Amino acid sequence: MGLGKTITCVSLIAATLASSEAFASSPLEVVLQPPERPAAPIAAQFAGRVWGMPEVESGSTTASDKAKAKMDRIQNKLETEYARACRIKAKSRATLIICPLSTVSNWEDQFREHWKGEVSVIGGSGGSCIPPPSSTSSQSTGISTQTSMQVDEDEKKPGRKREGRPLRVYIYHGNARRPDPSFLADFDAVITTYATLASEFSKQSRSLMAATEEEEEEEGASSEGLGGVDIDERGNQVLRLPKPKKTGIKRKKAAMLANNPAEIPSALQSIHWFRVVLDEAQ
Repeated sequence: MGLGKTITCVSLIAATLASSEAFASSPLEVVLQPPERPAAPIAAQFAGRVWGMPEVESGSTTASDKAKAKMDRIQNKLETEYARACRIKAKSRATLIICPLSTVSNWEDQFREHWKGEVSVIGGSGGSCIPPPSSTSSQSTGISTQTSMQVDEDEKKPGRKREGRPLRVYIYHGNARRPDPSFLADFDAVITTYATLASEFSKQSRSLMAATEEEEEEEGASSEGLGGVDIDERGNQVLRLPKPKKTGIKRKKAAMLANNPAEIPSALQSIHWFRVVLDEAQ
């Protein structure tokens, strides 16, 4: 509290305007889909089945399991990064500021007070940061003497001159927010809340899970993997046991989930932001 973190971020945005514009004008990076890693055979699977195959010690089996688990983690990380890159629709010069709802107004006030140029805040309760015109109500009749003296003192104060590059800020919060990546990318700062980010991420995850379950049900029905009763050539009923589910299907499709048309993408995750600030992250 009171360490100047907000004003430091505002100063950092002002100092890196040229870098942010150069970042936004650069093309999107092309991320190649990670190749599927084939399941490598384990030596312990052939122990006792191949003539002359030496016995495998338990220690080596444990080491191979650890290596396989490590490779799986690396593969999952590559697929996650590829899925995230597929969702990127634009690059933005903006700084995404994620904060609690109670501190949104504080960020607005800091931008208005410390930015050298004009500040326009769209969304939320913001408006254009333009100094109000001097009041002429002191000339009207029926006004008290104390109010008249106050107006005269305000007119004598030199007004603040807004010079320099203007700043465009968007408050991405509430039901009236505009989830358009191309629209959000055209701001210098975008302020949102943790609740908004979590809500959009949850909706995106639920849409992916529903689409994956539907695809697995369709594949299971078409491949006759369900149990049932068959009739043999003699007319007798034969019980057909259900086939076990393939655990590799879900992992195999993990890299293609971002291209699923049933997905409800989050606008915040569809932009490659120049900078992300987490306020009150604890």
